[in-house]
Amino acid sequence: MPAVAVVGPWAKEKLDTLGRYLDYYTKVLKNQTWCRTIYVDAFAGGGRAVIRAKRKLPEGQVLLLQEEDADEGQAEFIAGSPRVALEVANPFARYVFIEPDPARHAELIDLQREYEERRTITLLQTDAASGINWVVAQKISKKSHRGVAFLDPFGASLEWRSIEHLARTGLFEVVINFALSMAIQRMLPNDGNVPEAWRKTLDGYFGTGDWYSEVYGEPPRGLFEPEGVEKRHDYHDRLLNLYSSRLKAAFGLVSTPRLIRNQKGAPLYYLIWAGPNPKGLKGADYILQMGEQMKDRPQKSKT
Repeated sequence: MPAVAVVGPWAKEKLDTLGRYLDYYTKVLKNQTWCRTIYVDAFAGGGRAVIRAKRKLPEGQVLLLQEEDADEGQAEFIAGSPRVALEVANPFARYVFIEPDPARHAELIDLQREYEERRTITLLQTDAASGINWVVAQKISKKSHRGVAFLDPFGASLEWRSIEHLARTGLFEVVINFALSMAIQRMLPNDGNVPEAWRKTLDGYFGTGDWYSEVYGEPPRGLFEPEGVEKRHDYHDRLLNLYSSRLKAAFGLVSTPRLIRNQKGAPLYYLIWAGPNPKGLKGADYILQMGEQMKDRPQKSKT
């Protein structure tokens, strides 16, 4: 048996939010007999994960390095995103789970067998970009299908061109993990000297090189001070706005992002919905507002 993936406590908040939105989405479409629904999980992982409980120690004691992992009895097992989607009350007509890792793919095979009498599941043992290319090449169109794609990458491994492929179909909504604090900011050194490999990754992630000017600017300097750049104080907001605006241009509509924090309150990543349907936006904004949102959302002008 492959080892179960270990996740932080904040993953439960993310998966609960996903489950609520999928329940809303499928409930809205359950009586629309003209369309078939499809769910795509582009970074599926396995069928379940474990949240390690913090071990409480007597005052004055600390954990040794080899003792950091909690015992299985202290662990909380949770459903991974594939199982969350499979368990909605009004199931999708078809599920596509994309996962390149052999061990995680083996978990998905077990999951497929578990649900083979109740759900139609396609497994793709490939990377997210190739899997999404396969999905959009199928005989699906907005005249006969509607779908949701969950894009929950590890780090900055989600390519913008994959998002564009989904947007061009006109039938997909996406729920995206925008890993600003967990991944992106780690590739942004203070002096602006971003390694070429990181630049390439970020160009592919945002689909543009504009991210650099959103992060770095030239500070005020004296006549004889050397030239250079420094990080803008508001670069987090600038990058979030850049990504959201590009999603809006691609899909037509984009939600207010929901900020997910760790147990100490530090920001980790945002969940963002994008899609072509106003009803989808209404539901997404309502569900995402159950948690913390981006502060100081720009107000719509009155006309």
